Amino acid sequence: MEIKIQKAELSRVLYAVQSIVEKRHTMPILVNVLLSAGDGALKASATDLEITVVSKANAQVVKPGSTTANAKVLYEVVKELPDEEIVLKVTEGERLEIGAGKSKTRIIGVSAEEYPGLPGVGLEVNGRILSDQLSEMVSKTIYSVSQDETRFSLTGVCFELSEEGKAKSLKMVATDGHRLAMITRPVENLKLTGSVIVPRKGLAEVKKIIEGENRLIGIEFREGFLLVETSNTKLAVRLIDGEFPDYKQVMPKQKGTVAVVGSNEFAQALKRVALIVTDKSKGVRLDFAKESLAISSSSPELGDARETMVAHYAGAPVSVGFNARYLLDIAASLPESTQIQIELNGELGAGKFYPEGDESYTAIVMPMRLVSEYQG
Repeated sequence: MEIKIQKAELSRVLYAVQSIVEKRHTMPILVNVLLSAGDGALKASATDLEITVVSKANAQVVKPGSTTANAKVLYEVVKELPDEEIVLKVTEGERLEIGAGKSKTRIIGVSAEEYPGLPGVGLEVNGRILSDQLSEMVSKTIYSVSQDETRFSLTGVCFELSEEGKAKSLKMVATDGHRLAMITRPVENLKLTGSVIVPRKGLAEVKKIIEGENRLIGIEFREGFLLVETSNTKLAVRLIDGEFPDYKQVMPKQKGTVAVVGSNEFAQALKRVALIVTDKSKGVRLDFAKESLAISSSSPELGDARETMVAHYAGAPVSVGFNARYLLDIAASLPESTQIQIELNGELGAGKFYPEGDESYTAIVMPMRLVSEYQG
C-alpha cells in the first residue's frame, strides 16, 4: 500500500475512529485502525464489536492495499506533522511509514487479514433525517441516560416512531430513574417498528460524525443495528437487547402550578448556589413565591448561599428540593435566551420543565428531600 494524502483529510478520518478503538480488549488488534487504499480513496475503519465506523477521504493511490496500525499513535504522529502532503507506505515487515517533508516515522503494523469483520456497516441505509435535527434530539436526551451499567435497559435512549395519517414523528426518551428527557420531532423518510434502545456511547459517536453536516443524512434501523451515514462516514451501532420501561408512568397526570424563568439567569444562579453543596447529589432548594424564585443551599462544612431572581409565578408559595446538576443539564440543552416553563406538583411531586409554550421537548425531574435548609 502506498498513498499520497493531504494532512487535513488524513487527520479527519483518523479522528473519526479515536473514541471507538478499544484501550483494553480481549482482542489486542482492536487498538488498531484498519487502513484500506483503493479507487482514489483511503478508508479508515475501527470497531469494538459493538460500534463500528468507516470513514473515507480522497487520496492519490499509488499502490492499493491495506494494513492496521495503532490508532492513537498514528493520529498523534499525523497531528504533529506540517500542513502538507503526507505519504503513507507499507514497507517490509508490515511497517507503516509516514512521511511529510523532512519527517519520516515508521510504526509497527499488523496485517489487515488479522483484523476482525466490521459488524453492521455492510447493511443498506435508505432512511433520511436532517443532521441538525438528529443532533438536537441526541443533545436533549443523552444527559438523562443512566450511568449504572447494571440497569442495562436504561443505558441508552429509546427511539419510537409514531404515525398519524401521513404524518410521522420520531420520539426519543432517556431516563436514569431520577429524571427523564423526551423530545419529539417530525420525520418523513424513516421506518421503525416498535421501539429500540441505542446505547449512550453509540449516540455520542453519532453526534460526533454528523457535526457540521447541516444536510440530509442516512439513517436506518436494521438487523439489530442503528446505521447512520454521512457524505464520507458510516457508523453502525449495535442496539441494546432489552425492554425500555414504561416512561409514561412518571409523567405528571395533571397540569401543575406554572412558573417561568429565564434559562441563562436560572443556570447562573444554580451554578453559584451549588458551589456550597458538598454531597454528590448537589441538592438545592427552590422557593417559589409571587413573581419570584429564591434558590438556596447549605452544608455544615462550607456554609450557605441564597439567590433571588424574577419568576413569573402566581401560585401559592411552594418549596421544592432538586438536584442542581439535573436542572443545569436541562438549562444547558437550551439556548440562553429561552424562557423555561416549570410545572410544579407540590413539594413531593415531579417537576416538569420545557421551553415556554413548547412541550415537544420535556424534562421530568423527581424532587429531593433536603435534610438541611438555608438559614437566612
